[in-house]
Amino acid sequence: MLMKVSVAAAAVSSVAAIALPAVASADASDDYPIPNRILKTTCTVDQYMAAVRDTEPVYYERYMIDYNNRPPDIEQGARDRIYWFFSLDYAERRQYSEDTATNVYYEQMATHWGNWAKLFFNNKGVAAHGTDVCANYPPSDPSVWNW
Repeated sequence: MLMKVSVAAAAVSSVAAIALPAVASADASDDYPIPNRILKTTCTVDQYMAAVRDTEPVYYERYMIDYNNRPPDIEQGARDRIYWFFSLDYAERRQYSEDTATNVYYEQMATHWGNWAKLFFNNKGVAAHGTDVCANYPPSDPSVWNW
C-alpha cells in the first residue's frame, strides 16, 4: 500500500512540475551581466582597451574586426555609449547592469550592434586581466580605436 501511495505521489508531482512552469526571474548580480571588475574599475575606456589589447590580444582583435565592420554612425554610437557607461559611478553602473538584465530592450545600442560592448561586458576573464593593469596606461589614448 505504501508503495502505491509513493508511486502515485511521484506521478502527481511529476505532472505538476511539467504542467506548472517555474516563475522565471532575471536579476543582475555583481558579475552578471556586467563583470564586477568593470562595475568597480576607475580606469577609463582607453586605459581598459589598451590593457586588453596587451593582455588579451585575441579578444581585442576580434572586437576591433567586428567594430570596423560597422557603419561609421554605429561605431560612433558604440564609442559614445561605452564612454558614457564608464563615466558613471559604481551605483549607476550597477543599476545599468540591473536594467539590462531585466529588460531586453533597455540598451538601445544593442539593437544596432548586438556585440557593441562585448570587450567590456561579456567575459569575466578578459575583464579581470584588463582591469588588473589598466591603471598603467594613459587615461586618454584614442589610438585604441584604430586597429
